[in-house]
Amino acid sequence: MPPAARTIGRVLEMIRSEFPDISVSKLRYLETEGLISPDRQQPSGYRRFSQEDIDRLLYVLRAQRDRYLPLKVIREELEALDRGETPASLEPDEPPAPAEPRPAPVPATSPRSLTRRQLLEQSGLGERSFVQLERMKIIQPIEGKQFYSPDALVVATAAKRLSSYGIDLRQLRVVQQAATMEAAIVEQALAPYRRRAGQPEQIVSDLFHIMMQAHGGLLAGQIR
Repeated sequence: MPPAARTIGRVLEMIRSEFPDISVSKLRYLETEGLISPDRQQPSGYRRFSQEDIDRLLYVLRAQRDRYLPLKVIREELEALDRGETPASLEPDEPPAPAEPRPAPVPATSPRSLTRRQLLEQSGLGERSFVQLERMKIIQPIEGKQFYSPDALVVATAAKRLSSYGIDLRQLRVVQQAATMEAAIVEQALAPYRRRAGQPEQIVSDLFHIMMQAHGGLLAGQIR
């Protein structure tokens, strides 16, 4: 006997360990976009999710998280699966062609830095969007160099994922402003330590994580 259909609240409980930031509004958005279709023909009018609905939801969420796919591409994959086909993006790669002679390697950069091309490839962000973020000074190369820090990759990846929800990249200025003010608070707390014995890394790490926890809690409270 198939498991009973579950409420939206129960579904959130089931998947929250894998997706801590999942919310009712996110599920409703995916339903509005036609990516999931829970049963709403109940007398109460509440949504009911079958196991198939949950599997489909997990497919969407994992495609966003692991492969940074926009909703349009995920929808195309789901449609292919519904037809019993394997989406082109999931088909195994063709065997690599024989290696060709390569030019002399470029001197390696720092392991903690990325070239522009590496950042674009790893984040999935398009050139046009990347240029826009650079013009707004949301992403900038390491001072005095032509390389980018791992933090720039985090921002570019987040920008790519946010754009899949229809969020304009210009709205990241709000996030940037919040980060600037939060950094000022951390700098204020670090000032006494720096005057005495430099900047202790453990305290910097602790303050960073505490600030992120506060930010996440406040943001979650606003969304709910």
